[in-house]
Amino acid sequence: MKAYINNIGYNFNEGETILEFVRRIENNKNAIPTMCQDDRLENFGSCRVCSVEVAREKDGPTKTMASCHTPISEGLYIYPNTDKIKRLRKNIVELVLTDYPSDKIFPSENKKATPFQETIAQIGIPNVRYPKGVNHLDIQPDRAHPYIKSDLSQCINCFRCVRACEEIQGEMILGMSGRGFATNIIKGFDTTFNESACVSCGACVQTCPTEALTDKFETKTLIADKTVRTTCTYCGVGCQLDVSVIDGEIRGIQAPETAEVNQGHTCLKGRFAFQFYNHPDRLREPMIKKNGNFENVSWEEAYEFISSKLIEIKNKYGADAIGGISSSRATNEENYLMQKMIRVAVGTNNIDGCARVCHAPTAFGMQQSFGTGAATNSIEDLKQTDAIFLFGANPVKGHPVTGAKIKQAFMKGVTSIVVDPIKTKLAELADYHLQIRPGTNVAILNMIAHYIVKERLVNQHFIDSYTEKYKEFKEHVENLDMNELETLTGVPKELVKSAAIAYASANKAMEFHGLGVTEHFQGSKTVMLLSNLAMMTGNVGRKGVGLNPLRGQNNVQGAADMGVQPHQGAGYLDVNNPEIQNYYAKKYGIDKMPEQEGLKIPDMLNAAIDGKIKALYIMGEDTIMTDPNTNHSIKAFENLELIVVQELFMTATSEMADVVLPASSYFEKNGTFTNGERRVQRVNKVIEPIGNTKPDGQIIIDIMHHLGYNQPTGLKYDAEKVIEEIADVIPFMKGLTWEGLGTNGLQWPIKEDGTDTKMLHVNGEFKKGIGTFHHFNFEETPEIVSHGKKYPFILTTGRELEHYNSGTMTRRTDNQKIVEHDFLEVHPKDAIKKGIKDQETVRIFSDRGSVNILIKYSKNVKRGVLRTTFHQPEVFINLITGSVGDKETLTPEYKVVAVDFEKV
Repeated sequence: MKAYINNIGYNFNEGETILEFVRRIENNKNAIPTMCQDDRLENFGSCRVCSVEVAREKDGPTKTMASCHTPISEGLYIYPNTDKIKRLRKNIVELVLTDYPSDKIFPSENKKATPFQETIAQIGIPNVRYPKGVNHLDIQPDRAHPYIKSDLSQCINCFRCVRACEEIQGEMILGMSGRGFATNIIKGFDTTFNESACVSCGACVQTCPTEALTDKFETKTLIADKTVRTTCTYCGVGCQLDVSVIDGEIRGIQAPETAEVNQGHTCLKGRFAFQFYNHPDRLREPMIKKNGNFENVSWEEAYEFISSKLIEIKNKYGADAIGGISSSRATNEENYLMQKMIRVAVGTNNIDGCARVCHAPTAFGMQQSFGTGAATNSIEDLKQTDAIFLFGANPVKGHPVTGAKIKQAFMKGVTSIVVDPIKTKLAELADYHLQIRPGTNVAILNMIAHYIVKERLVNQHFIDSYTEKYKEFKEHVENLDMNELETLTGVPKELVKSAAIAYASANKAMEFHGLGVTEHFQGSKTVMLLSNLAMMTGNVGRKGVGLNPLRGQNNVQGAADMGVQPHQGAGYLDVNNPEIQNYYAKKYGIDKMPEQEGLKIPDMLNAAIDGKIKALYIMGEDTIMTDPNTNHSIKAFENLELIVVQELFMTATSEMADVVLPASSYFEKNGTFTNGERRVQRVNKVIEPIGNTKPDGQIIIDIMHHLGYNQPTGLKYDAEKVIEEIADVIPFMKGLTWEGLGTNGLQWPIKEDGTDTKMLHVNGEFKKGIGTFHHFNFEETPEIVSHGKKYPFILTTGRELEHYNSGTMTRRTDNQKIVEHDFLEVHPKDAIKKGIKDQETVRIFSDRGSVNILIKYSKNVKRGVLRTTFHQPEVFINLITGSVGDKETLTPEYKVVAVDFEKV
């Protein structure tokens, strides 16, 4: 298929617009000037600057057409830059400039040109023959928001910000009001950014072609010394970021449009919340606690102290008296080295990480069902699915870029099912919201499976060909009492039936789940039942289907891949197997690996209280703040002989340490993160380490050296070399190389030739050979059985968009100005019954303790259910959470806490 540019024929691609065709052939994004066009947005065609002349035959009559939304077709003759077109473009710009500040036509001194200024330069500055506008230039700037500024005197009414808000973020906060010269952008009901429902993602700022919308860092017009591509540290989406550096300091962040993960979008944390990196609170020197107070020491003194104490404890009590806790905030390479240090240099399998308090049930449950505890599909499959089943997750707040994509799908009419005790934004948009009582996940999934079987909507071919133990599962769910389960869950059985039919009837159904599934007494069982739903409907191994966990932190998947768990080493190999022990020993160049499976974090804390664990080495984890039942954790820490913490800031855990080692942030080192879709992406060093900090990987290598083991990749931490070792040790990463990752990363398994894998279990080829069905009865959590009568309310916890877990980093940015407090969401009738007004302070208490917190009336929770977040240390909500956890993995049950509350 051919079309012609200036009478020369070229092949075109099906679906291309004239603009895309000309740009591709001429290999120049500026081949045709544009003003309202953005590659990330639907083509709009409002400005007509991209107009070209088009003929149906050579030398035939031409028509002027907007190239951005006109599809290319066979035999078109395109003339992009005729004299007529040049005059037209110049006249369009001339009309725009009648209502545009004359001092903004050229770039300001020491600033980069805006896209509109580039367009003016490309077209040529016209003589403005028309009268000046009378309204637009009088609009007052809006600078109330902590990050986003507007000066609408520079607005050219291109609609790009309005479309970005709608099409990229799905919020529709921005709109257009007025007519003629009075036409202007409004926020919400014509208010400020700060007072509107803006989520501060900055998509409008990035797309705006002028300085009508900017951020406080003026990122668009910065002339950077260098721009470095790296991977965001905040959540499991793994957005790519372009970080601008001037004079060795980070000055702004943009989202690269070529990034496969986020396609030029990110949330306010990734885009704006970077100032923590050089905050005055950053730890900058190693410290040892002497006579109850921390004193700065040299690195060598700190290393000598740590290594001598660890050797002393090991000689006196044995290696199993030492434990290690690693972090999903650290890179793959650092997590790999951390588990290696504990296993090889210390000699114990007592290594665990923060996945223990979030997604361990996902890994365990999916391994039992499929053989692999990772997402089966890619996020891009959202474009191909017919139904989305979202269980126990609020990605709009927890995984904002993926959440925006899911929201877009909901709004465009994809069948949508949400199971959540909270009425989230996505629940409000969903076709079916099953608002269950917290803790009844197994019951609701048994109901859904019952109706799928009863309505004969199973994929029998898939079941017979690729799975086992379906008969037992089918008999179990067929015989369940739906009336009883309706009462247990609090969801009408007819609503459950309708949702089940909708899911099973879809040609392609995609499941996503989060911590509302895993942080429960029956967390692992819930994951296995979700796996059942996918298998019984054949929603595995195809595009647009699958089981897809939304990983909590940025590198939860990677930390687990690297062996940060007590029962599996790097690559999920069983440390109880003598053959595997020999495999690791050979790879690590030692005689013998530890033979006994290690302790999980809750077991380590209990062992510390019992006097069996004497030392904890913690990398990047605020255990006191983030683990449940804080007083229990404190008691364990007080019983230890040695606590070592590597951190960015002085946290509650750091304060209890004997040694605190200052670590470098992700901006200050190289490595990789693995996101929720198994994509390994590069973390590139942006700036030099702050103060006397060191990358976690360097600290671990130094400690291993002082313990008598020299890392074979060298005494200097080199992420590229550590990756080579990882590829040698982990079978499904054989083809992993630093260079091979490129700018968009690779999804494991990575074959030896560097080919990656977008989808797992294709054609029913499960990792474990055959998919396995499991069946379970609902079992009430001991938290409710033991404390439910005395404490009649159920507290469930979650995350807010603006903050990151315990808020260590985001509280040291302007995000704190947007959300300053944790709130307790209470149904108004529950609060009024106790005589408590909205925004009053209450005391919320459980069997473990109490905290004071502001309440907020909310009908997003049912009566009897409370919800809060856990970001602010002033509240310390884990003082009241309990020690009940998932039976199989010990992941804490943060989502069901028996409490009561009263007015302070």
